[in-house]
Amino acid sequence: MADPAPDFVSANLEWRARALRSVAYGTSSTPRGNQLPAPLVAERAEGAHLWDISGRRFIDYALGYGPLILGHSPSPVIAAVMAEMGRGLRTASNHRGEALLGELITETLPSAELSAFVSSGSEAIQLALRIARAATGRVRIIRFRGNYHGWFDTVHSGGRPGNDGPDTLGQDPAATASSTLLDWGDAEGLRAAIGPDIAAVLLEPVAVNGGCFLPSPGFLETAREVTLAAGAVLIFDEVITGYRLGLGGAQGRLGVTPDLSVIGKAMGAGFPISAVAGSAAAMEPVASGRLLQRGTFNGNPVSAAAAVACICHLRDHEGAIFPRIDAMAEDLAAFIRAEAGRAGLPISVLRAGSAVQVFVGRGDIARLSDTVRMDRAANAAFAGALLAAGVQIIGRGLIYLSAEHSPEDIALTKDAISQAISATAGSC
Repeated sequence: MADPAPDFVSANLEWRARALRSVAYGTSSTPRGNQLPAPLVAERAEGAHLWDISGRRFIDYALGYGPLILGHSPSPVIAAVMAEMGRGLRTASNHRGEALLGELITETLPSAELSAFVSSGSEAIQLALRIARAATGRVRIIRFRGNYHGWFDTVHSGGRPGNDGPDTLGQDPAATASSTLLDWGDAEGLRAAIGPDIAAVLLEPVAVNGGCFLPSPGFLETAREVTLAAGAVLIFDEVITGYRLGLGGAQGRLGVTPDLSVIGKAMGAGFPISAVAGSAAAMEPVASGRLLQRGTFNGNPVSAAAAVACICHLRDHEGAIFPRIDAMAEDLAAFIRAEAGRAGLPISVLRAGSAVQVFVGRGDIARLSDTVRMDRAANAAFAGALLAAGVQIIGRGLIYLSAEHSPEDIALTKDAISQAISATAGSC
């Protein structure tokens, strides 16, 4: 199913050994170094495929950890970026792309009247919290276990059910002193916790990062109701779901509109850009200039051009792209369940739009809080078996679909899934 290159493992491990001599952990993002059977070193990528340094081709469902909704090197985005680069890389001035992008976000995202641009989702979360505190004059925030909001100390805790502390070494434990952590989906807990000291409630409307969990009925509606009553700001972290679950993100799909939204990943089609978008009232502190927003690369012209091209393409082909990639995701999810059943392999498979999460070795993962029981080693082994068969997914079992995946890709992927399930079932 893939170009023959059986020695791809040794080729990639050889390059990793070289990287380890000068790059900490041999990579710029720790999870990339944990891929089994070897961390891939990509040589080139096109459409839904990538080639590693051994020359082997892989069908790619990692998609840059989610941004590549149009696949690798989509022509509308590349053309826009090349045209923008021809005008120069960066100046210390405003440019037309900021307003064009802001207009598109206002057109497509229900919560957006004004936008403010930064370079990453982590930065955008910090900006959103600062805006909320400035708007309310309050400090405390409510967050939810298992939601990921970036790697800054103020929010990098409670990443796994059962651990409310820091998510990694070196964090300042006092940085989260102004946060209250609740279980995601706990509407009654939220009602009890919110009060006149709360500046914001921050949550993922759909917990893709935690395992493709949809919100429990009434949870988002309760969050909207109680924040309005308490005068707090409701913030949706749609870094993953924005422009992936639909043109209007999770809020457009689920019909609940927050005060502020954090978007990124898919909007940039692979280029680094993120935004805080919200109502004029919520955005007033930064819109008025009272709140200082700084950043050399904020709204940089090249990334803005990529985002404009991506959103325009998604808007103009909305009726074709989103139903198709959702249907492909559902097809793969159903196939994985059926193959695992035939092999006698316990498995939980969840889907949120065009994202699929596979929990290998456990058939009882239905809520985010259940992930405390997940078998991380089995998930990594399954992803490794898929990679050996020519298919790349994210190591924790997460699969993203793109507009470039073809029926042939899906058919070949099913063959690889059958092989990987057989290999994993044999080792469990």
